[in-house]
Amino acid sequence: MAHAITVKTLRPQPIATIRTTSATATIGATLGQILPEVFAYVVAQGQQPAGPPFTRYLDDSGETIELEAGIPVAAPIAGNGRVQAGALPGGPVATIWHVGPYDTLTATYAVLTTWMAAEGRTAGGPLWEVYWTDPQEVPDPAEWKTEIICPLRS
Repeated sequence: MAHAITVKTLRPQPIATIRTTSATATIGATLGQILPEVFAYVVAQGQQPAGPPFTRYLDDSGETIELEAGIPVAAPIAGNGRVQAGALPGGPVATIWHVGPYDTLTATYAVLTTWMAAEGRTAGGPLWEVYWTDPQEVPDPAEWKTEIICPLRS
């Protein structure tokens, strides 16, 4: 599959997230617990998601990974301890689309890494994945659409 990489500038985006450490092998189950909790909290605060859920990968030490998962919100929201308020950074980013099951994302990451090296670009912060397809609504993993976003150093 051919992957097109787009460079664009994002505005900072208010978010509500839960930050945790997960075994790499159980990220899916971890997200399955976190994302509904964040969604319920946001709705209880009188807001609706301002976009699809995402996961930002903060520290990958091999067998475990520190991550934050959540949803964008239209306006900053107060946290409650477990659910934290924050923002996805604005600025230049490289984006690439992955279509297919989550367990094949590494191939798309490899394309992004190769492109960044060829273009002399470096990451300006943690990458994140935006899940544009809800697996509960689209059960065929071959149709799942995930956008990978990599902040770029200016």
